[in-house]
Amino acid sequence: VVARQSSVSSGINAEYGETFQHYFKRINLSDMLWKLLLIASLCLTPLARAQEEDQIMDGDEDSLDDGSPLDDGEPIVHEEVKDEEEDFVIKASPDAKVFYAFPKMSDETRFPGGKMVKALIGFQNNGPKNFIVDNVEAGFRYPMDYNYVIQNFTSFRYSREVAPGATQTFLYMFVPSEQLAGGSRTFSLVMSLNYRDEEGTLFTDSPFNETVSVYEIDEGFDTEIFFMYLLLAAFFGLLLFGAQYLLSSTFGSRKAPRKVIETGTSGGIDYDYIPREHLKKAKAGKRD
Repeated sequence: VVARQSSVSSGINAEYGETFQHYFKRINLSDMLWKLLLIASLCLTPLARAQEEDQIMDGDEDSLDDGSPLDDGEPIVHEEVKDEEEDFVIKASPDAKVFYAFPKMSDETRFPGGKMVKALIGFQNNGPKNFIVDNVEAGFRYPMDYNYVIQNFTSFRYSREVAPGATQTFLYMFVPSEQLAGGSRTFSLVMSLNYRDEEGTLFTDSPFNETVSVYEIDEGFDTEIFFMYLLLAAFFGLLLFGAQYLLSSTFGSRKAPRKVIETGTSGGIDYDYIPREHLKKAKAGKRD
């Protein structure tokens, strides 16, 4: 019986094993088939697209090559590239000449700090039209960058008309700052004269544009300071005198006036100025 059961079970196992093997074989074949179809579709897709593009190109060539003359169309006009506009720069007029002079300066590259500097600026009209001198301006600038202003001086306005062939001189004054004095620092002093013609065209000319320095003034005795102190002392003395006068007049008027006591005359009597008749009458009265 045991041998029969074992034979039956082995037969059943063999039958199921063949069934499972056949099933797995079918699954493997179907997977391989799907993979082959996917690879084939990927390979055929670019070919189909290439064929479509070839057909489109052939159709375009057929439509273009229809025997009609080619239309070149309107010529393409290339726009000229415009140069960037130059910056608006005010220049000097060729019909004018500007010059300068520092009357009291022996060295034009060194200026005293805190002291007034006087400059004479001349304008010569060499053209056929009138020029109008508007103003003169100056300032200390940084030598490496003229756009950086270190000290800007006062602008003097003239509005003076200069006839053709005439020359006029203008006085300009400025005071360098004491804070810039000392050391080895240098500055660019730029003095500019602005003018215009009869038509309103603006011009500017810089007669002086040099690198300068500012030095400290070492003076032992300053007469201006001495007279200033003297004037202040006189002013305070006058105030004290006025205050004393007011106090004495105010408080002195409140005192009561002293009573004058008549004491008469003392000593001998001078009878020379009395007439003799009166003297005789006075003596006769005493006798009576």
